[in-house]
Amino acid sequence: MLLKTGMSICLSARQFPSTSMMMRMMATAAATNSKANLAKLRRKTGFSFVNCRKALEKFNNDVDQAEVWLREQAQKEGWSKATKLQGRVTAQGLIGVMCQSNSAIMVEVNCETDFVARNAKFQNLVSHVASAALLSQKGKHANQDILKLPLSAEDMKSSVGEDGKSMEDLTALTIGQVGENMSIRRGLYLEAPQELFIGSYVHSALQKPQDNQGKCTMGKYAAIVVFKNLGETTPNFRPEVLGRRLSQHVVGMNPLRIGVYSPPDPEELESKESAQPPDSDPTDDDAPVPSSSPETETDEMVNQEYLLDPSLTVGELLLQENVEVVDFARFECGESTGES
Repeated sequence: MLLKTGMSICLSARQFPSTSMMMRMMATAAATNSKANLAKLRRKTGFSFVNCRKALEKFNNDVDQAEVWLREQAQKEGWSKATKLQGRVTAQGLIGVMCQSNSAIMVEVNCETDFVARNAKFQNLVSHVASAALLSQKGKHANQDILKLPLSAEDMKSSVGEDGKSMEDLTALTIGQVGENMSIRRGLYLEAPQELFIGSYVHSALQKPQDNQGKCTMGKYAAIVVFKNLGETTPNFRPEVLGRRLSQHVVGMNPLRIGVYSPPDPEELESKESAQPPDSDPTDDDAPVPSSSPETETDEMVNQEYLLDPSLTVGELLLQENVEVVDFARFECGESTGES
């Protein structure tokens, strides 16, 4: 009986793992957990493998604390790099445009090279700057007329994103990550009454969403146009399409003012129509800028040849659509603004 009991105890003891085996199992579980947290931290922050591992080791594999510390360190490093690089010229960059309902923002953010302008981190910065600038102005203005408000670099640096981070801090963080000088240059906020339409266009857009409401599109040139109905419109009237094409005209032809429409002389119109190439496509969004003769060159939008169909002036197009352009704005990356 005792023998059987002793054998039973021995057999039961063998079913439990040894201390060394337990330690190996715990180490394996810890390593697996650490790898999972390392992958998670890298996805959340985008920082390097080495820095993420260092942060996790510092905070005993706590992802939240490691993330906070990483961002703080990157911020400090960003400010350090920003200070070192601030004298370097930022001649490249992107224009970002964002439209929401009857408000729109257009911003310019610069960097040193076109290579970095194509960098996802820089584009993320442009998108955040546009979003924060729009958020900082939307709903603040009760005026019933069109509001066209230039925003300085300082205005936009102090604007805060949805995460509570200022754009100045985010710029420094991005400089730290990318290692190239960047600067927020300027912006323009536009707000219109509900009965008006806002259209936009970005040339060489890096993103081309079908509906850019609430999304930031980016490129080297951009324009925003505000227009309104004058009564009944054509059956095929699509304000989002017309707004985009009018904005595209502004980008390509660079008018300085809206102007007053002057109907062309009938003989000139007949001559122009006879010279029109038979295979031209007025719906081609990538049509080149038409070369106007000195006699027909004008800074007034309504009297310019319509970019997408040179057989029409913009004024004639507006008459056909029964709409009126109320205002517009155009940004070109790196252009002189006349400011010191």
